[in-house]
Amino acid sequence: MKIKMVSILVIMLLILTVLPLRVLAGDENNPEVEDRILDVKLFGIFPFPLQNNLKYADIVSAWFHGNIENPDYLYVTLKIRELQEKTDGLEAIYDVEWTFNNNSYITCVHANPKGFGGFAIGKSIDGDHDFESWENCEGNFNVANNTITWIVPKETIGYPHTGNILTDISPHTHLRFTDNSGLPLWDLFKDLPWNAKSIKDYTIQY
Repeated sequence: MKIKMVSILVIMLLILTVLPLRVLAGDENNPEVEDRILDVKLFGIFPFPLQNNLKYADIVSAWFHGNIENPDYLYVTLKIRELQEKTDGLEAIYDVEWTFNNNSYITCVHANPKGFGGFAIGKSIDGDHDFESWENCEGNFNVANNTITWIVPKETIGYPHTGNILTDISPHTHLRFTDNSGLPLWDLFKDLPWNAKSIKDYTIQY
């Protein structure tokens, strides 16, 4: 009997330890991804010394959140070190990827010297991160807070319900020549999450 009681107490303590992480997850103070700054790399591989010129591609964090009054939408926020509504010369691509129910999803928005474009959500059904289908979604580009937020209809991302878990969360940014430059559309600079301080799953709240 004593052994059973001890086992129950241990399980309860483990549950109490895990629950706060899930309750607190999904805001700027407890982001799903906390990245290192000053780590934008040439071709995503080589360190680049002039990091102050790349602040608008430098990821700080990324998080998911919900709204109890608007439960049909998932909010995805990406924080950048110094967001610019218009880039200096290159085109910036801002993405947040995740996996749910064996499908990969990605939010995306582009910014160039003319300003930022439309917000989109992509889906890959074969797990190769080549996104076959795209839908438009709402979003906002908040330069004052250095954040980009996508407002994603849950119907476009597999209808995740309360308690479902989003995994493999991966924010990344890319800088390349603009479409009308006539130059190759290579990713010249990238900020990838492989060296992030922390990455954790997100549990759907509403």
